[in-house]
Amino acid sequence: MHILSRTRGLPSAPYRGSPSILAPVPSLYDLASRLQAFGTGELTRAELEGWFAPVLTADPLDVSQSDPEPWEDTIDEERLFWRLLYFFDASDTPDDALKLLARRVVACLGTTGSAAETFELLPVVLDQDRFCTIVERHAAGVISRVGLLSVIARSGYPAHVKLWLQYAPLAALQLLCARLTAGEYGRAARLLERPPV
Repeated sequence: MHILSRTRGLPSAPYRGSPSILAPVPSLYDLASRLQAFGTGELTRAELEGWFAPVLTADPLDVSQSDPEPWEDTIDEERLFWRLLYFFDASDTPDDALKLLARRVVACLGTTGSAAETFELLPVVLDQDRFCTIVERHAAGVISRVGLLSVIARSGYPAHVKLWLQYAPLAALQLLCARLTAGEYGRAARLLERPPV
């Protein structure tokens, strides 16, 4: 799915705290388009990091100096934008694995159609290979139910996701993993909203 690039337009204050530059503030969808290009190999890691650099440099660490308008008007997009920006900028994941994560993040945003849902699902998306391997080992009897619950308890997943996973029978866990593996993140999000059966 192609994520259209867009900006919020010219800000009323200087660009993320810069005293001299007036420019459009990059949006979540600008970031998503670059992650998509990186994920497909159209953009190199160096080029992606080069796009990150001025955004990170211009962002004031003192929240009192930040433009409050994006946080007031588009809080879900804003918090996902910064979560993804800092994750991909700081990641030491090898290029091929990071490209896969980029494709998954863009697919998640595209299939959920929601920055809020993508933010909530992001810890699971980033961890899906490890988690689904654990589910497979649980199904094979290698990992006990107690062991599985221990993994869930120590995960960094949102509280409602942990609760769903703790009560989910094996079939529901396998269905969730099937949807994650297929890139059906919107359907995975819907599944986590219903009682596990």
